[in-house]
Amino acid sequence: MVPLEALCAQFDIEAIQEIDTVNFEAALIMDGLKASGSILLAKGQRPERRRFSIGHELGHFLIPSHRPHPERPFECSLSDFQLLDPKDQNRRRRIEAEANRFAAQLLMPPMRVRQAIGQSGSTLENLVALAKNFAVSKEAMARAWVDAHREPVAVVVAHKGRIVRSYRSEDFPWLAVRYGEQLPDDSIAEQHRASPGAYSAIEDVDPDIWLGERDASRVLALSEQVLAQQNGYAMILLQAELEEE
Repeated sequence: MVPLEALCAQFDIEAIQEIDTVNFEAALIMDGLKASGSILLAKGQRPERRRFSIGHELGHFLIPSHRPHPERPFECSLSDFQLLDPKDQNRRRRIEAEANRFAAQLLMPPMRVRQAIGQSGSTLENLVALAKNFAVSKEAMARAWVDAHREPVAVVVAHKGRIVRSYRSEDFPWLAVRYGEQLPDDSIAEQHRASPGAYSAIEDVDPDIWLGERDASRVLALSEQVLAQQNGYAMILLQAELEEE
């Protein structure tokens, strides 16, 4: 596990302080030359969320092109921590995505994640175990796990039966379902009724359930596994075996 707060001190982050606020999840205060800085965190964050917040603000501090508005510090909301596109045309969204990428690679180095996948295998149980080992949230690990994976995999996050986010490796086909839509009929996730923390078995499903006709035609096999989570959330792992082109 990366000794994050000691690392911050080495890079001239003079203080990491928790405060009562609803205005942001995390903020960075620094001088104009970036000679030193301080990180503010909203009180009540889970330990793994706290670590990612610190890594995110450290990214703002260390990435030379990240400069806040002259009259206010970086103030990052919960939604900022979900931005992933470093090529976004909007400057603010782009630098938030870059800070997320920095935090992810700092806390979950891709080589170490890839080695862990090779040793433990591709199941949601192992993904959750890795999240604990790296002291990050399950969803942060899911993003890093998908990016580091050598096989076509995707992780879908659902809330009360509707898809809210998804992450896929470069070679995994595009999902036919969109954000906000109901989970597909006949999917294991749609039928999974279990207490939080319960895993389904890994089962083969018809590729047409999750994929469009064209992509489904080049998938030899598609497997699905589901983890029930708190407050109506669920995490879904999809693994594809693709036809060689």
